[in-house]
Amino acid sequence: MAESIIYAVAGNMITKMGSLALRELGLSWRINDELDKLQDTLSAIRAVLLDAEEQQSKSHAVKDWISKLKDVFYDIDDLVDELSYETLKKQVLTESRRTTKHVRIFFSKFHLISFGLKMGQQIKEVREKLNAIADDKDKLHLSMRMGEIQGDELRKIRETSSFIPEGEVIGRDDDKKVIIDFLLDTKTKKDNVEVISIVGMGGLGKTALAQSVYNDEKINKHFQLKLWVCISEEFNVRTIVGNIIELFEEKKLEPLQLDKLQSMLREKINGKRYLLVMDDVWNESHEKWIDLKRYLMGGAMGSRILITTRSQQVAQTSDTVSFHHLKELDNHNSWVLFRKMAFLNEEEEIENSNLVKIGKEIVAKLKGSPLGIRVVGRLLYFKNTEKDWLSFKDNNELGTTLQQENQIQPILKISFDHLPSNLKQCFMYCALFPKDYEFWKDELVKLWMAQGFIQPHGKKAIEDVGDDYFKELAGRSFFQDIRKNKWGDIKKCKMHDLIHDLACSMVENECVVVSDGVGSIDKRTRHVSFFYRRRQMSRELVPRLFTKAKKFRTLSLNSASISFLKTMYRINLFRLRTLNLKYCCHPPKFIDKLKHLRYLNLSHLRIDFLPKFITKLYNLETLILRYCKWLRELPKDISNLMNLRYLDLHGCFRLTRMPKGLGEMSSLQTMNLFVLGKDKGGNLSELNELKSLRGSLCIRGLQFCTTIDIENVKYFEEKSEIRKLKLHWDTDKMKPKIDDASYAEDERILECLKPHSNVCKMSIKGYRGIKLCDWVSPDYFLGGLVSIELCHCEKLEHLPQFDQFPCLKNLDLEDLSNIEYIDDSNSVSSSTTFFPSLEKLRIKKMPKLKGWWRRGEIPSNYSAQYTASLPTALHQLSQLWILDCPQLAFIPQHPPLQSLAIGGVGLKVFDMVIRMATNLAADSSSSSTLSKLSTLEIENIDIKFLPEALNCNMKDLQVLSIRSCKYLQMSSSRLVYEEEDRLVYWKELSNLRHLCFWDIPKLEYLPKGLEYMTALESLYLQECGNLVSIEGIGQLSSLSDLIICNCPNLTSLPEGVSGLTSLSYLSIRDCPNLRSLPEGLSQIRSLKGSLHVSKCPKLRKSWKKQNKYRRLKKMFNLDNKQTGEDDRTEIIFEKPQRSPDSFYCHYKHKLHYIGFKSCKNQKE
Repeated sequence: MAESIIYAVAGNMITKMGSLALRELGLSWRINDELDKLQDTLSAIRAVLLDAEEQQSKSHAVKDWISKLKDVFYDIDDLVDELSYETLKKQVLTESRRTTKHVRIFFSKFHLISFGLKMGQQIKEVREKLNAIADDKDKLHLSMRMGEIQGDELRKIRETSSFIPEGEVIGRDDDKKVIIDFLLDTKTKKDNVEVISIVGMGGLGKTALAQSVYNDEKINKHFQLKLWVCISEEFNVRTIVGNIIELFEEKKLEPLQLDKLQSMLREKINGKRYLLVMDDVWNESHEKWIDLKRYLMGGAMGSRILITTRSQQVAQTSDTVSFHHLKELDNHNSWVLFRKMAFLNEEEEIENSNLVKIGKEIVAKLKGSPLGIRVVGRLLYFKNTEKDWLSFKDNNELGTTLQQENQIQPILKISFDHLPSNLKQCFMYCALFPKDYEFWKDELVKLWMAQGFIQPHGKKAIEDVGDDYFKELAGRSFFQDIRKNKWGDIKKCKMHDLIHDLACSMVENECVVVSDGVGSIDKRTRHVSFFYRRRQMSRELVPRLFTKAKKFRTLSLNSASISFLKTMYRINLFRLRTLNLKYCCHPPKFIDKLKHLRYLNLSHLRIDFLPKFITKLYNLETLILRYCKWLRELPKDISNLMNLRYLDLHGCFRLTRMPKGLGEMSSLQTMNLFVLGKDKGGNLSELNELKSLRGSLCIRGLQFCTTIDIENVKYFEEKSEIRKLKLHWDTDKMKPKIDDASYAEDERILECLKPHSNVCKMSIKGYRGIKLCDWVSPDYFLGGLVSIELCHCEKLEHLPQFDQFPCLKNLDLEDLSNIEYIDDSNSVSSSTTFFPSLEKLRIKKMPKLKGWWRRGEIPSNYSAQYTASLPTALHQLSQLWILDCPQLAFIPQHPPLQSLAIGGVGLKVFDMVIRMATNLAADSSSSSTLSKLSTLEIENIDIKFLPEALNCNMKDLQVLSIRSCKYLQMSSSRLVYEEEDRLVYWKELSNLRHLCFWDIPKLEYLPKGLEYMTALESLYLQECGNLVSIEGIGQLSSLSDLIICNCPNLTSLPEGVSGLTSLSYLSIRDCPNLRSLPEGLSQIRSLKGSLHVSKCPKLRKSWKKQNKYRRLKKMFNLDNKQTGEDDRTEIIFEKPQRSPDSFYCHYKHKLHYIGFKSCKNQKE
């Protein structure tokens, strides 16, 4: 039987009103009689609720009766919560032992009597409403029925990891091949950008198929850019363009006009072969499509747009040249998918032949709908008996459903009906977010907690119970696109559009999303969220219908003006459980009146101090202050928040200290930052009582740790739920000279901070000790450590045996100026356990580092051949950084790498690492095996020529940076280039996209053969003092960014620059002898408004003398007039105060301009 939400809620109400704590308070307030009467009436109504919930779909009168009952239930919950608030307030004031006037009034007999009378009257009013509702139940002829509410609302989940792996799409191989073949077809078509549409009804897996195509290796290699945007119902050109740009910027954009956005978009995509996936398109307006399409046509030939839609008309509207109609799964693949969802493994399937037979009959009824099969399969996965399966197969509702035209939604409704009541509430709350919203699991659990949806289960932390709720909903396919971290924990997810539609249909108007001013709020609305993409919310955007909504329990804003918040205050917000003011201006003063508040998000606020009134929110469970970068202090009475479980201070960089009393907050589960102050504030002993801390913890300011702190820290290693621990001595606050007492004190402090062995990520920065303590060892950690970071430990002389940490994946060693050997052992390890899991190794600024082992069998005249014969190897290594280690003589063998940064080492080590990284055999100059290397950075190496490894097998290299190599002869008038092998360097780099030459004194000309790098997108030339020409650059047809800085001997750019048809940004800085720019620049359409010239005095004089300045303005269609608030064109003459790099970054995204700096005498 489907579990009733309202029946379960009524039971919870009765339980709350009968609790011992409430009854003791009721006795002192003399309200127990009223509570008894209310409880009796509630019990009488509860007896008929199961029948009422079944009948509401057939009777409007019953549905209206239940709606009225819900309203009263909310009132009862508010009453009980207010009584709880007074209890907490009494406890706080008692423990504070203050004797202010406010405290004396609170504990006076008058207040006790008056509060009791007020609450008694409110309870009586609610009971009278409930009595009226109870009288109506007889008129509706509702029958009494008692349900079975399980002690554990969450059904047991069988031990499983049987989710279909992300990216696996059942039965769509042929569809995928057809789509990929079209996308890769390079034959010349009518347009350089063409559209293919996947068309099919909801639930067929269009998005999953598009994702599989999008992530295919052939697609990754063919397209220079890949972009994915979700469209859904609203087809707003400005929003779509803005979303695409945000994919490049990786941040939220400020509100901009469409003209500015389209200019930014063209700058990004012009001349590049791109793939744009537009998922879930509904637009049937050809005019809107044309408006968008004209901004997307600048891509290179072969660019493609892939659309998913349910409508053939939509596909035709989008100028589709190839339609792919997605069909239902065939019988075989339908069963394969169902089997994966419904059975634990093949053995279970074999053992349950009757279930297989029944399952195949059910699958036949589902008619090949992948979403329906997934949902029903997961539903039956939790039903273990043949009786349950037969009951579902013969279900009349299922039979009726399958006869309807739109079959999938009712099938999903059946799955919803079989959810436990608490899971139903959690699922419906997801309607508060728009379609395609990416949920953070931990955030969602905290929001569920704030609404009281998660019920305690034994001694289990409420967060863990919520985590189980989430996992079961995901296991039943109510969530999709699950993303996990490196430890396998779920972090993010999405919800299928049809599942979202189901949630919205179940909540009706209780949860409302207001998007850009559109949303219907009425008196039934309890939860509302605002999503404004176009502009900041202001007073004018507050819907008039707000006046009808009196009982909000959730209010979520993503940005708001002061006037908006003042307007919101006029609405009754005093029942709020959740308030999200992220990106808002300032916390409004009325927050202290929100007695029921559990969740408060004030992230990204520009405040120095948190208002004191926050400490009156005694029911608060979650306080989020992420990236409040200016925040310096927390309120000293923050310990009044006795129920606070989650305090997020990530990104609060200016926080100077923690207030005293944090140790009294025994409910605190997560506090990711603890800062020690110099003189005031709480010390480390505050952490003693916080035994339930979990997740991540960073302790900053350990240089201020006192002897008392050290003696009193006793329970740190008992915090078994801490997974990430950062211990930081702030180097900028350290004493100028480190004496023996300082490093001895640091060693004692570190010893006392011994964590639990469950810690998997460890960071130690600024430590002043000579050695690490004994607990930093594989024996203590029991092999669980995954990441270790040691930075700025200038006195440290010895390191632990890192190779013995079996799970270690990331090792980061930086600025350890006294370390000579990474391993102090006397022999080379030949064990198979040598770094069995290490994937990333970073060694930087270690001037005394000589090698890996102090002694061993390594001969002084070792060679690359000897390296290959060593038994010890970093088998899993894929990313390696070795920088500024001049004495390093040896590094263990490692496999071919994906990313390598090497600099400031000797030539032998450089040669050794390059050969291993590129899979170049030690005794040859070529290899038949392709290198995996995609990123190579070479810095400060005394080489005359590029390594031989670049001669071959470098097809995957995409980023090459060469810096501060003073002897490197890549091009010279004295260097003979007739030898064909010299050209091979660049011929082999046909997929290179980013190239940087920085401080290469002997670079006079661009290397010959550079024209073969047809995929190159950016070229950066800086501090190349002898560079005289960049001739040959004109053949780089994909080049979009060209930056030339501090090249004093460069006198001109070649006319071939006009061949850079994709160039969208050109910056020339600090080139004092540059006299002219080619006229061909005006022919590069993509460069309009993206030329930046600074500190080129001879070029300025030449232009002034030849009156070219006005011609240049005309060439780039520039003028001095402001054309719009967010779309202005300017000529800049002032000398900016910011650095050239920041000037470039700032103005690149804000102006169409040509900028001239240092023009003191400019008159035009």
